[in-house]
Amino acid sequence: MPNQLSSAWADTNTAAAALGISPRQLRKLRKEGLLKLGKHYRVTTSAVASKPRYRWHCDRCGAALEIPMEKR
Repeated sequence: MPNQLSSAWADTNTAAAALGISPRQLRKLRKEGLLKLGKHYRVTTSAVASKPRYRWHCDRCGAALEIPMEKR
């Protein structure tokens, strides 16, 4: 994982690149519950949108990824 992660909220592609993973892996971590709404990501589309869009907090997501698998 890169040493420099932005503390700003980033779109899915930018956050995934900063974390050194694919956008698909990032969405999978959200779906599996490792990344939490409000802490690691937020929804930026309206409730009636057909596909949700997310913004990711790169520092917090990076910290979550550093937790050993057996402690997640």
